[in-house]
Amino acid sequence: MKPGWLWIFPGVGALMLAGALGIQVARFSAEAQMTRTEGSIVDIEGGCPTVSFTTLDGTLGEYHSSTCSTPPAFAIGERVAVYYHPQDPERARIDSFTENWIGSLIVGGIGLIFLLIGLVLVLPPLLARRCAAQLQVSGTPVQAEVVDVELNGALTANGRSPYRIVAQWLNPQTNQLHVFRSANLWFDPGPYISESLVTVMIDPQNPKRYSMDTRFLPELAD
Repeated sequence: MKPGWLWIFPGVGALMLAGALGIQVARFSAEAQMTRTEGSIVDIEGGCPTVSFTTLDGTLGEYHSSTCSTPPAFAIGERVAVYYHPQDPERARIDSFTENWIGSLIVGGIGLIFLLIGLVLVLPPLLARRCAAQLQVSGTPVQAEVVDVELNGALTANGRSPYRIVAQWLNPQTNQLHVFRSANLWFDPGPYISESLVTVMIDPQNPKRYSMDTRFLPELAD
């Protein structure tokens, strides 16, 4: 799996959040051209309310809401606030939380989920590349022994989990054993590891900040 594909998730999420914002901007813009009055729920069919109201010039208007719920959000006879267009009373809507926000909340909620999933997928590789670039300049190279190739079960995309190379290094100065893991690899690197040692660039002040050099591996094709 090429990392570039992972940008689809935050991209879709951002677009949906923008769409949710657009729904509210359109609502506020429409309200600025409408008149607010009070009406009464006269019918509820399939959880969808119908409200009857009288305009300021005495015209009787009726609005059939397409926002339905089970159980119904209103009761017959209930008084509700209504927005209507002065030149076209059929262009109306009930002024309620459900009518005002349900569309944008659904779109925005799905968008937020996509965005969060996308950030979880794309941010770690970006931060890892940034860390690797910094350590190439200021880090100290050590030779760590390859001990395992593991699946990173904490991350799944399209039903697959990436691989990571696991290596260990004994610091001769502190006699502490450090375990390093490579960045996520979307193919099994095992067959391409011909050496028992791998170079790891570490921060000498904080060995927990490191970057494993995996440039010896083949590049994954599109």
